[in-house]
Order: sequence, then structure tokens, then C-alpha cells
Amino acid sequence: MSRRGAFACVLALTAAPILGSCAYYNTFYLARKNYDLATAGEPYLVERNAGAATQNFNRSIDYSKKLLAQYPKSGWVDDAYLLWARALLGKDDPRQTVNMLVDFSTRFPKSQLKDEAVFYLGVGYRQSRKSTEALSAFDDFLKQAPKHKLAPYALLERSRVLTTLERPTEAAQAAGSLIERFPKSPLVKQARVARSEALIAQGDFAAARADFRYLGDHALDDEERFTFLLREADALEGARDYEAEIQLLRDALSHEKTPIPGQVGTGTNVQRVAPTGPGVDRWGRLRIRIGTAHLLAGRIDPALVEYKDVIDVYPKNPLAAEAQYRIGYAYETVGDDFERARAEYAKVKDQAGVGGFTLQANSRLANLERIAQVRGATGRDSLEKRAEAGFLLAEQYLFQLDKPERALEEYTRLANTWAGTPYAGKAYNAKAWVLSRKLSRKAEADSLFWKVVREYPATEAQLAARDYLEGEGITVPADLIKMPVEKRDTLAADSLHLTAPPLTVPRLGSAPGVADSMLRLGAPRPGSASAEAEARRQAMLDARERMTMTGASPDSMRRAMAALVDSLRRERERAMRDSSQAAPDSSARSRDSSGTKP
Repeated sequence: MSRRGAFACVLALTAAPILGSCAYYNTFYLARKNYDLATAGEPYLVERNAGAATQNFNRSIDYSKKLLAQYPKSGWVDDAYLLWARALLGKDDPRQTVNMLVDFSTRFPKSQLKDEAVFYLGVGYRQSRKSTEALSAFDDFLKQAPKHKLAPYALLERSRVLTTLERPTEAAQAAGSLIERFPKSPLVKQARVARSEALIAQGDFAAARADFRYLGDHALDDEERFTFLLREADALEGARDYEAEIQLLRDALSHEKTPIPGQVGTGTNVQRVAPTGPGVDRWGRLRIRIGTAHLLAGRIDPALVEYKDVIDVYPKNPLAAEAQYRIGYAYETVGDDFERARAEYAKVKDQAGVGGFTLQANSRLANLERIAQVRGATGRDSLEKRAEAGFLLAEQYLFQLDKPERALEEYTRLANTWAGTPYAGKAYNAKAWVLSRKLSRKAEADSLFWKVVREYPATEAQLAARDYLEGEGITVPADLIKMPVEKRDTLAADSLHLTAPPLTVPRLGSAPGVADSMLRLGAPRPGSASAEAEARRQAMLDARERMTMTGASPDSMRRAMAALVDSLRRERERAMRDSSQAAPDSSARSRDSSGTKP
């Protein structure tokens, strides 16, 4: 019974005529009882629970609304209103909670619950993903009521908000304050988890490992203990102490029994299946983590041993799919063997069908397939395809594998292979970008940009290098810049001569009989001057589309359009000359055939 209810009901018991005055308190009591049942006695659901008792939250809201409607002048109105807003948090409707509490102090200026309203407003903001507003609310609450019973909750929530805002140092400090100021709080464990995660983000891996080890030693069950063990391994991995990580994992592995695969079927149809049972996957998860530690240390062979053993013990299982994916990843990232990586990625779907690792494998396989296809291109544009393959490979190292040094090697090779061509200018630009953005070697990057500006005039690469330099506040003299000269294609408008197709051949993609209907409707006859003009026009439009897809500059586009206009003008003048010359000939033929003058 709360601060006012006990006293009110004592008075009611001593005076039977006013027993009805307890009715509004009883209504609030039922509202609070249902709320406490839903939250197991906690102020609110600190962790979201998929199985939360929504029905109890609904009842709490109903009783709160009843009190507000039937007893608007009672002393419990502010309690009921706040409880209603809190129950909305339990129902995962934090925005409505914010709407109710944002003006609580105005609505109830004399309420003793204003500090609590500020706290729950902060919770509503955080759950609504309005982190800045949430931080402000928690700071106000802790300033106004530092010793309030909700203070440890406010520190935990503040740590969570700071983590979301990517301020890990402050997040760790907030969680640490909870641990130090309220050592007996039931939130200490959650605060230690929050602090350890913030320390990981901060880069303080030693302190994070200490927290994870403490949590593992005080775990409630084997599964929780195993989870904190893996997080301790993450801390060692973040510190790049791979040998200590492997030792930690092998110590844990020594306490796990090697699972034995089962069998289904009879005779020649016997198939091995993954073992089942509580915790049976821990052995495989540890082996995969050991393999990954070897891989991060640059040792591909021991990593492959770990992964293959997992596939052997857990056939057709998500663990086998992960191990198979990591085999492909090992060949791609450490072995630089893209062909073998493609073959291994293709096997992932055989282990677990469609799933997370299958989708990842398909994505990486698609990238490698594209590189292989471009590398193997033949024909008129094979040189361009080989250049494209080189850039794709460099981008694979840079963006997919996070190996900027290897990307630099590929860009350098491209610049040397295509020296003196626009491809070399593009490669130098890419190399400069990696030096500047990924390796913080700005002076070297600027030197390469200037090289492109001076040595690759009249190219798109020169314009790009100028833009990079000027984007950093460096002035590039205008007289150094030469606009790119459009390279005339073999399909240019002035040189296109197409062999006229038979009259019966329709255009690609048209319906049967379209050629005859075009002739009947007066369309240009194939092979005529107007048909050739149309072909030239279409060729120019195609050329413009290609330039758009390949990122041609606006100047290039304008030149292409000017060429198109000139071509059409010349065709019109030629057609007029042809028609004027043909008129006398046709009159003569008419006179000869009739024997009379026209």
C-alpha cells in the first residue's frame, strides 16, 4: 500500500459511513497489482521479453483509466496516469508513453511523482530511438534525484543511450558508477555486461576481458558461462592476442566431449547426421573459433583442419554450413586462391540449404564469378575487359577483404600495365584514395593526384584528380586542365554504313508481320537515305546511353548531343538534294513511257 492509501483506508475503517472513499484506492490497487504481475515486481521491463504478460498490462491500463474517469478529483489521479504511461512501455508502445509524459509536470504541477515521470520519459525516448532526448531526461533525473530508488536504473539506461550514441568511454563510466554506488543492486550484472561491451567498443580489451571473466565465473548455468567465455575470446581477438585466444578455447574444449554423428537409413542408404542434445554444439563452436583465430593469425592450414573436422562431425547442419563458408573465406582472404574459394563457396548450400551462411557465400561467390568472367573475356573489347578485371580485383581486396595494402599492389600493377592510357590515370587516382582515406598517408596521395593532373590531360581521371585536390582546399591552375576529347567510335554517326536487311525481317522484339505494317504505314524503307539516317540517330542514342552508364562527364554528353544534331542536319540536307535531283529523272521516265510530254 502506497504513501496515501494506508492512511486513507485507516480513516475509512474508523468511520463506516465513508467506506466508499476507499473505492478509488482499491481501483488503483488493482491497477498496480496487475502491473506488478506483468513486470515481476520490477519498476518496468528492463529487458524486452517476448513473452511479456500483455494481458496484465492491459488490465492495469483499464483500471487506471477507470480511476481517472470515475474519480477525477481523487489523490490518486497522478499515480494512475503515470502507471498508465508505464504500462504502455510494457506493451511496447513507447511513443505513446512519451506523448503522455512530456507535459506531466504541467498537467500535475503539485505531484510528488514529477521525478519519476522524467525517468520514464527517458525510458520512452530511448525505446523510441530518440537517444539525445533520452540522455537529456536521464541527466535531469540524476541531477534532481541522485538518491532515488530509480537512480541505478537511470545509470544503466544512460549507459545504454551513450552506447547507442557511440560514446563508449562515457557509457563504461555510467555502468561503472552503478557498480560502485549500488553494489547490492540486482542490476549489477547487467551493468557489468554493459560496461564490458562499452570497453570492447572503446578498445580497452584487457578491462573488457576481466569483466567477461568475472561474469563467466558467476554465471547461473553452463550456457551462460559458455557465452561469456566466447566474449572473453572476442576481447583477446580484438587485442590480436591470437595465441592466448587459442589457448583459452582449447582449455574450454578439453571439458567438452567429442560428439558422435548419428546414422539414418539402412544398407546402402545409410547417411550420417549431426548429433543432437543439450550443449552438443559447443564442441563445434569452439573448433570453429579456434580455426578462425588461426586464420586471423595468417595460418590457413591449421584453420582448414578445424573447419573440416566440424563438417565431418556435424554433416548437413548449420555448423557445417558455417565451417564450409569459412573454408571458402580462408582461400579467398588468406590464400588469395579465388578459384578454390569459388568452388568452396558453392558447397555451402549443400550443408544447410538456404540460410545465413548460404546467402553470404552466394554474395561472395557472385563477386568472384564476375571477376572470373571479366578476366576471361575475349574479342574486340578484351583489353578493356582485362583492365576492368584488374579494377574489380583491387576493389575486392579493398572493400570485401579489407586489405588496403593488397589493393595498393593491384592499383600499382594496373598503373604500370596501362601506363600512358586513361586506365593508368584512373589507377593512380584509386591508389591515392587508398593512401589518403585508408592509410592516412595524405602527402603521398596528393603527390599522385598532382601526377594525374599533369601527366594525364584531357581524361576523366584528370578531372577527378582535380576535384579531389580542390575538395581539400588545394587550388589547381585552370590552364593545366584539358577537357576530355571524345574518342570517335567505329559506330559514329558520320561513318556508319549498315547493310540493308531483307524487307521481311522484323525488328528485334517486334511482333510477326511488323515489317509489312511499317511499310504500309509509310515507315522508312530499309536501305533508303531516311532509314540510314534513322540508324545513325539510333547509334548516337546508344552511344549516349553507354556514356551515361559509364559515368561520362557532362562535357562529353554535350559533345555527343552536338554530334547527333549535326548528323541529323546533314542527313536532311542530303535528302533534300536527292529529292530535287530525282524529280527530273522521274518526269523523263514518265515521258518516255507515254510518248507524250507531261
